[in-house]
Amino acid sequence: MEKVAFLFCVHDHQPVGNFLHVLENAYEKAYLPFIEVLKKYPLMKISIHYTGTLWDFFKDHHPEFLETLRELVKKGQLEMMTGGYYEPILAVIPDTDKVGQIKRLTQTIEEEMGVTPQGMWLAERVWEPHLPKYLREAGVEYITIDDYHFKKSGLREEDLYGYYLTEEDGKVIKVFPGSETLRYLIPFHPPEETLEYLSRLRGSSCAAIFADDGEKFGIWPSTYHSVYEEGWLERFFELIGKNLDWIEPMPLGIYANREKPLGRIYLACSSYMEMDEWSLPTEAMVEYGKVVERLKESSEGGQIRRFIKGGFWRNFFAKYPESNDLHKRVLHLREKIGDKKKRTVPKSQDPLLYLHQAQCNDAYWHGVFGGLYLPHLRHALYENLIKAEALFDRKMHREKEWIDLERLDFNGDGDEEVILKNPEMVLLFSSRGGSLLEMDDRSKAFNILGTLTRRKEGYHHNLLESRVQSSRDEASTAKTKTIHEIFDSKEEGLDQYLYFDGYRRASFLDHFIAEPMDFESFRRCQYQEEGDFLKEPYEIEVRKKGKYQEVFFTRSGSLCKDEKRDQIKIEKSFSIPTHQRVVKTSYQITYKGEKGKTNFGIELNINLLAGDAPDRYYNIPGRYLEDRKLASIGALNDITEVHLVDEWNKLKVILKTDKSCNLWRFPIETVSLSESGFERIFQGSSLLLYWPLELETGGQFEVTVELGIQSL
Repeated sequence: MEKVAFLFCVHDHQPVGNFLHVLENAYEKAYLPFIEVLKKYPLMKISIHYTGTLWDFFKDHHPEFLETLRELVKKGQLEMMTGGYYEPILAVIPDTDKVGQIKRLTQTIEEEMGVTPQGMWLAERVWEPHLPKYLREAGVEYITIDDYHFKKSGLREEDLYGYYLTEEDGKVIKVFPGSETLRYLIPFHPPEETLEYLSRLRGSSCAAIFADDGEKFGIWPSTYHSVYEEGWLERFFELIGKNLDWIEPMPLGIYANREKPLGRIYLACSSYMEMDEWSLPTEAMVEYGKVVERLKESSEGGQIRRFIKGGFWRNFFAKYPESNDLHKRVLHLREKIGDKKKRTVPKSQDPLLYLHQAQCNDAYWHGVFGGLYLPHLRHALYENLIKAEALFDRKMHREKEWIDLERLDFNGDGDEEVILKNPEMVLLFSSRGGSLLEMDDRSKAFNILGTLTRRKEGYHHNLLESRVQSSRDEASTAKTKTIHEIFDSKEEGLDQYLYFDGYRRASFLDHFIAEPMDFESFRRCQYQEEGDFLKEPYEIEVRKKGKYQEVFFTRSGSLCKDEKRDQIKIEKSFSIPTHQRVVKTSYQITYKGEKGKTNFGIELNINLLAGDAPDRYYNIPGRYLEDRKLASIGALNDITEVHLVDEWNKLKVILKTDKSCNLWRFPIETVSLSESGFERIFQGSSLLLYWPLELETGGQFEVTVELGIQSL
């Protein structure tokens, strides 16, 4: 009798920059216990993938775990799979890096396990048709993605019990479709349901393919209790063992070498089903979700849903400009570095060592997974980018003091940007709003302006419609749920923090606000902006003044007062010295309208990563703050200097002005959804320096503001 081949593939990953205690928890709750259970059942032969961050972690902290893996590899229980070392989205990194990252992980597996992997895990299953050419160049023979990809290319469920061939430029790879049904059954439903699913395939020579995240075996909510304490995994393996007369567990590679392909296919650009939904614009994401729910309730829903597809992974770069800027900064530097073969430098001095880490996918996107909303993950990518760029610039500039300036649309948004740098820092300006997007301290490898804008997400309606509590009540009595079904909350009343910004939270943003000034309305971004400078383009001019390099922004705009359109002009210049971490900004405002009053404000958004930590705080010389945390809220008058102190990273951000001003300060906090539910996250400290202005025809207002960084 023909046996059903059961192909069990597990993917384990932690992002670059994740906290060590998070990795240790994942090791104790998922990675170690999974392998310990597997050791008890020699009948189970599986494929497993660990990303480079985990290989580094195991080597540094748990070498005994690697010894256990070696034993299982030698026994044939474990087939190791390769992939991009730092789990990049391969489709959006340079072709040379596609191959280089895969080869590096392959080499690590060869050195540690004594085998050469033939199969590969594709990060986030983000497939684009050009990939086979580079996968084959890297030595990959097969990959696993989702059956969803295949269904969107016209195949049916019954067509997917095996693998297919696809190619690009004549370079052929084998592609396995992981089962959506098994992905939702394992390990959330009783093991018997998986056996029932497999039994439907009895009597045929076919494969049932499970390929999903290893973190669901212990880290996802409630799974450590269900999978290990209640023994789900052992019961599952025991059930497989009792049915070996018709089930044959095997790694993907054994099946790929033993069995013929089901045919040839060309797959459309796609990821897994949920990712395609998350990549849609917010309004479309909400409507898409409603359509999917209606189809689930329809008798014909299954047939129709086969032809319904969401978005495209790259649209995260359109959805989140912060993600796009980081991605394009990495590409921009990568192009400058060029071909590694042309360079001979020690590995520790190779910019690519850090640039590849900056390609790690997690902080570039957001859904239920994805770390865009996690400041420490965004910071880790910037940290590696800054280190890579510092190494490159050190090689390019032999002199001690220098200034570089580039003027270009580096991020492809249609607006002009300026990259200004010296040996100590990097500044990224945008013509949009005449704003400063990035300020990198090279000595600390820290972008102090990494604030994320508060945006409406598709899942926010769950809070707004007060569905969180009912979901929590259901969860207390229902079976273990997947993360796609959990809408719990880490904090009561999170709907009170759902404020959405009408503009990007950059720095040196120019506000005109009418009287009466209302702090709460401004903090919630529910106020009326009197000027039209925040989101409009400024003209750019670059100038050299001795040892200083200056970027000059100009815009003539309007104030909307009493239904009249009054003309006002802003001129502001940014200059940096050759060897300091300070940018000096000089403003000149000229008014051409009728007499009146307004308030002119300069907004800065600074992110030192922790809003409530005692070692990160405000210090305002000569003033006492009852609450000085970076997440504190407050208003002060007659201010000329503000310090934001970070004792953890041993740096201090200093903001000075030559004209006494009023100061509003408040945290930028987002409410986002993660695998454990809704959570409020500190994204940065917003500061508004403002001055009441008496507007006179032909009158001018001038002020100078300095933003600098000092080491503690």
